[in-house]
Amino acid sequence: MSYIIADKGVDFFDVRKLIRDSGKSPVIPRRKGAVCTGIQPNDKEKYKTRSAIERFFFSIKEQKRLALRFDKLDITFFSFFAIACLKVFNLLC
Repeated sequence: MSYIIADKGVDFFDVRKLIRDSGKSPVIPRRKGAVCTGIQPNDKEKYKTRSAIERFFFSIKEQKRLALRFDKLDITFFSFFAIACLKVFNLLC
């Protein structure tokens, strides 16, 4: 079964219902003050991947050339994106 990982900002009944109706499982921590708090114990490992993905996109967005899309040609943009991904991969590993 696939799942959707999100943060506390989208912890609403309607959002959770929409995710379940689409056949996926929501992995969303409960908001502060919610009747039922925290993440399900089996979802904590899944939620940890969200942090790694966010760090990846943060480090990619630090590249001004990618954030502002200076390159006019798609091939040039995606080539620089590939180089930035390699740079990030070497930093994270």
